Amino acid sequence: MKIFFALLLITFLAISGYHLTFRGFRLPLFARKFYFTGTEFLFLGLLLGPQFLNILDEQTCAGLEPLSALLLGWIGLLFGFQFEIPKLKRFPSEFFMASIVEGLITFFLVFSGIYYVFQFSSLPLISTMSGPMKYSAALTLAAAAACTAQTGLALFAPGAIARKSSTIRLLQYISGIDGLSAMLIFSLVFLFRPSILDGNSWVNVLGRGTLVTGIAIAGLLVLYLLFLTQRREESELSLVVIGMAVVTSGTALILNFSPLLINFFVGFCLVNLTREKERIFNILNSVEKPVYLLLLVLLGAGWEINSLWLLVFSIGYCLLRATGKLLGGFFITYLGPKLRTHPHGLGLGLLEQGGLALAILFDFHRGFSCEMADMVVSIALLAIIYNDLLSSFSLKRLLKENR
Repeated sequence: MKIFFALLLITFLAISGYHLTFRGFRLPLFARKFYFTGTEFLFLGLLLGPQFLNILDEQTCAGLEPLSALLLGWIGLLFGFQFEIPKLKRFPSEFFMASIVEGLITFFLVFSGIYYVFQFSSLPLISTMSGPMKYSAALTLAAAAACTAQTGLALFAPGAIARKSSTIRLLQYISGIDGLSAMLIFSLVFLFRPSILDGNSWVNVLGRGTLVTGIAIAGLLVLYLLFLTQRREESELSLVVIGMAVVTSGTALILNFSPLLINFFVGFCLVNLTREKERIFNILNSVEKPVYLLLLVLLGAGWEINSLWLLVFSIGYCLLRATGKLLGGFFITYLGPKLRTHPHGLGLGLLEQGGLALAILFDFHRGFSCEMADMVVSIALLAIIYNDLLSSFSLKRLLKENR
């Protein structure tokens, strides 16, 4: 009974919150940042979680596992549909190269720093972790660090954005490709996951995981393409899309894989293979915000703030990521003539992490139900809040910067 009550409650909160959040109310800058990103729903989830009201306790969240998988699957499908290859080719190849280089610089810097801390930390929780678990946690934090969003642009006057239109265009492109890099990095976490359980060599684990997942994706793609061979009415197509998300997410649970990742790969293939891509994207996008708010509530329910060490680690993680973004932004301005016209402080516009990082953290927390996963997610959530606050001021400085 508690599961049904919790489900109705969070659904009501998400739907009602959707009609209030993302609206253009007059608020202070820092408050508008929380408001436009829905961050207050993280704190709402924390309030409903075990540390306060205990409505979304551990047992209830476990009972809501199918809903969690569906939410992640929906986000994965929607994100995959944003990578239509013909549209990506419209941008200069230098933009793509810059995005990859910037993402790799951030990834390697964050991964190296986090893994070094995990290796030499004397804290009992970290020192007792297995090697594969340390790799998984470091990869997850690095993948989340690679993500970039540009929600903060909504806070600025159109005139300020128009004066830097070429730079804004590059930042928007990088933020999209950063997400692709983050998803590919995060896939290693689940491909190597069996090695944590049975101790097999990483070569066998990687090969087996890639083969099984690839066969599953191929089979699902054939099934979906058969459904989409004929043009269908809007109601029928909506049922097909919902069925796609349910079946693919359920398959991921059976395979002990990530619903976010498997749906992302399916969405990426479908958008480049089917003629119904625009209609499917509109269906997926129509409920994006309620799905995102539900994700925030469930993620906040697993948020634990029970140690001052979390604050220390989160500040260090935030600074490490900011350093990676600034170095990456500085370096890519030397990669080609079309990039040299942009300011060296390009990384100031790349500090915001956005919703994909939250989805990655939620997927990790769902797939690795352990105390270490709780700590990793708590550190990253605090850092994301710091980055959201910093990104508004850093982006403002970038838009005012004269080279």
